[in-house]
Amino acid sequence: MKTILLRLIHYLISLGEFLRYLILFLPTQTLSFSKKSPFSIQTDSKNLKKLPAHIGLLVVEDEFSFRDLANMIVWSVALGISYISVYDINGEIKRNSVLLQKDIDKSKEDIIGQDKCHYDIQLFSSSHPVTQSNAGASKVQQAKVHLLCVEDGHRRIVDMARQLCHNVNYGLLKIDDITPSNVDSFFQESWQFPDPELCIKFGSVDSLFGYLPWQIRLTEIISLPSHKGLSYKSFLSLLVQFGNTSQRFGK
Repeated sequence: MKTILLRLIHYLISLGEFLRYLILFLPTQTLSFSKKSPFSIQTDSKNLKKLPAHIGLLVVEDEFSFRDLANMIVWSVALGISYISVYDINGEIKRNSVLLQKDIDKSKEDIIGQDKCHYDIQLFSSSHPVTQSNAGASKVQQAKVHLLCVEDGHRRIVDMARQLCHNVNYGLLKIDDITPSNVDSFFQESWQFPDPELCIKFGSVDSLFGYLPWQIRLTEIISLPSHKGLSYKSFLSLLVQFGNTSQRFGK
């Protein structure tokens, strides 16, 4: 009897997960509510308990849909998120930043429409910015999108260690001053991005593959099978899930 009950519970859990992913990944075009006006998106934002200042999109898949990534970037900006990082281990997205920018422009047209001029989405890589800013315009909501790969996370730690050793060697810093909080501050000064509060990992592999190894100690991580075909409603549900989590700090 006990075995039967355990199997029944297992089947119910499996069915629930199946239904969850079935609803989550219905094709966007079948959802009449997938496209929303900027005003309704702002209303959705106000109804969220909290928004991440920095959201990370980690793609652990063999193929990339730049249009779906562009949709998520534009949704994030329209909801009020100012910092976004997009990561894949080999830097495929970074190398194709021009394609991503074109799809962002298309998504802005489809999602934001006439208000697209009020949103300035800047793409950056580790070496230089790859788009130009409209910062001089009034009432423009700016958002920064950092394109990352595995080298960025490792290189930053190595560069930081070298800088700290240099400062200690030349008497600019004491060894006792090298604490986790101070290292956090050094990273913030060098990167000028807040730590990611939410990371959405796309792919079946249970690994972050070197995504910002120092900065994710307090990051909420949500995993999904794929980034392809993700609808606005499904994306919003992830932010609702993030808003319902309570972050616990260790002592």
